[in-house]
Amino acid sequence: MIIKDQNEIVLEGKTFEKYISAEEIDAIITRLAEEINTVYKDVASEIILISILDGSFIFMADLIRKLTFPHTIHFVKLKSYEGEESTGHINYILDLQTDVRGKNVLIVEDIIDTGLTIESFVEKLSNQEPLSVQTCTLLSKPEVHNDIVPIHFIGKELAPEFVVGYGLDLNGYGRNLDSIYKLKI
Repeated sequence: MIIKDQNEIVLEGKTFEKYISAEEIDAIITRLAEEINTVYKDVASEIILISILDGSFIFMADLIRKLTFPHTIHFVKLKSYEGEESTGHINYILDLQTDVRGKNVLIVEDIIDTGLTIESFVEKLSNQEPLSVQTCTLLSKPEVHNDIVPIHFIGKELAPEFVVGYGLDLNGYGRNLDSIYKLKI
């Protein structure tokens, strides 16, 4: 990774420009946490948060610090991307290691692009008879996924642009950036 200046980086030979600052990301997460806290504050049954790895781990860590209701945390690892493109199929690399039957589930995702990953995972969870399944994403590309699955908590909508940083990557690089950068055309 080459950092040209605070507003531009180069990853894998591609130039990206700053799109969402660290401060804006924090404000988005604070707003999302307030919305989620309102929905779950009086829920009596168990609440499970499931982070879809790899991309959402940073978002999940920052989000859970702002949640005020009891919950447990679990992780799954699903893969549908190679480089900048969706492969069109979902690989379950690390499956869920807990029973969700009769529990409330909140899936935490970094970005919903095509929607195929979240659609596949919601369908799989629904077959296990949870009380509820809701979704939360930091970023959503509604022009691409066309609402194929309900997204209950959306941090920010964006056009169909390729982005990196704050957990999002290009071939494994760029996750460590505290801001989000979009591919410069």
